[in-house]
Amino acid sequence: MATLADLENAIDVLLNHPLGAGQYQLVRRVEEKAYEAYIFGLCLRAVRELGVVPILRGISAAPVPFIFRGGPGQIHSDRRNYGYAEFSINGQDFEIHAGVEFKGSSGMTHELDICIMRQAAADQCREDPDDPPSSSLVAGWECKFYDKRLDKVLGRAFLGLVADMGNNLRISGFCSNLENAQLSRYFRLKGRPHPHFLLSPLDPSNENIFVNQIKGALKKLTEA
Repeated sequence: MATLADLENAIDVLLNHPLGAGQYQLVRRVEEKAYEAYIFGLCLRAVRELGVVPILRGISAAPVPFIFRGGPGQIHSDRRNYGYAEFSINGQDFEIHAGVEFKGSSGMTHELDICIMRQAAADQCREDPDDPPSSSLVAGWECKFYDKRLDKVLGRAFLGLVADMGNNLRISGFCSNLENAQLSRYFRLKGRPHPHFLLSPLDPSNENIFVNQIKGALKKLTEA
């Protein structure tokens, strides 16, 4: 099983901060939050492999260090200089966020561990403080780092969240360092989030599957 040190080393490589290694901060330095930051980094890798350079930003200043939230938060919060990334493909502008809250189609607020969203909506919500609408989402992932058996209730909860996010969500997935046969079968039904089990820095093949799926979704979206 991947350790906190494994995750932190992977974050450093994937973040590829312009100032070098060690230029990030986990508000909560625990495996759970490091795992979310690691998945954020895999999204950055996917963008780079499409030939695009993502730009690291901070909510109020240059991202030195790049700060990952310790819990769910609002996209416009400047309590700390929270980090995010922006990128453009074929004239379409996007952002990658960790731990940001969204308004579902029901009006209920939900948090996505990692997401890709339209930059215009993010800009609007920073200018006029509000939670982004689910219609601004392109992709979203739930991230669970466990040292014990995964509970199947996690799958039902995430499926409900995804259903409330509406039809603009092009790709969604459940990421975990562990595997659960019941959850795997549950997610493999048509129209449900993709299962990404045993996804960690210790398994490059599963990293490649995850990254390639993001690349495919972004290419399809931006070439339409």
